[in-house]
Amino acid sequence: MKIFYTVFVKVFAFLFSFSVFFFLLIGFLTVLANKHENQIFTNSSEEVDSKNKIAILNLEGPIIGISKKKLDIGFFEVFNTINSNFIEKALKEVKNQKVSGLVISISSPGGTVSESYKIYNIIKDFKEKNEIKIFFHTNEMIASGAYWIALSADKIFADYGSLIGSIGVKGPDWIYFDNPISISSGILGNSIETRNGIKKFNNIAGNSKDIFDPFRKPTEKEIYDLQKNVQIIYEDFVNLVAKNRKIEKNFIINDIGAMIYGNKIAEEKYLIDGTKSIDEVIIALAKDLELEEFQIIQENIKDKKIFSNIVNSIFYSNEQLDNFKINNEKNLCKNVKFRINSIFFINDFEAKC
Repeated sequence: MKIFYTVFVKVFAFLFSFSVFFFLLIGFLTVLANKHENQIFTNSSEEVDSKNKIAILNLEGPIIGISKKKLDIGFFEVFNTINSNFIEKALKEVKNQKVSGLVISISSPGGTVSESYKIYNIIKDFKEKNEIKIFFHTNEMIASGAYWIALSADKIFADYGSLIGSIGVKGPDWIYFDNPISISSGILGNSIETRNGIKKFNNIAGNSKDIFDPFRKPTEKEIYDLQKNVQIIYEDFVNLVAKNRKIEKNFIINDIGAMIYGNKIAEEKYLIDGTKSIDEVIIALAKDLELEEFQIIQENIKDKKIFSNIVNSIFYSNEQLDNFKINNEKNLCKNVKFRINSIFFINDFEAKC
């Protein structure tokens, strides 16, 4: 028994020491990683004296009203999200930088209605008040709430192979277990058997306060009210698409629907303005602004593996713009890491960004 206690104390001491070291290390790396937290964009090299600037803002992940900072664990950026707080901060810096144009490269399956609506208005107001042209671009997916946000732009482009669309609104599912008799949990998950068995009682006040209770079916009035809520938001979405993309409402409802399309079909249905890479979008914006030369200011992205910020910038003259047309495989941002992929779980929700 004495030997057991001795071994136990030594193991406990080792694990405790290791835990303390680990948390101290995380604390140190957190300070290191957040050294430039207040700076979103990185300027071009000081040798570049062009006053013309194009900013590139990269957005990834679901659109939810959760601060990105809340989803960081030390130096591990575990979950990319798109939220209005970050957008406001980024646009404020864009304004201070006095840029000529902004490219927002987004990859998102959508998100909450309220946050998508809020971000759309933030970008729309910013563009109109500051008279800054904004082009949206995606190299993967721009769907549902993300497409709603992109409607704030002057033009929308997509890379080859991207997915665009999902002009629709989905409310929460109400799953009803008819006459359950047993509920069990096992290695393979939960199971429920039904047939006049389990009795469940709720203490509630107010009709439908127990909405989405899986042990009772919805009333016809509840189904009607839930559908009405979804329909109102859907009509707003359709009206926004019709207004900003100059598409007939009937065509959106009956032809486009809530399907997701590849870049070619999306262009045929007027959902995007063309198929372009991020490089070509930058060039298109520069030519639209009639810029003979310009700087690019790129989002300051933290590399969590080496605990440093990846900083890069590119300067293009008018001659180089012409060369780009001849040799378009050259990547304007070949030295810039555009995204950090991560996986994070919130309850049963899994997001792979």
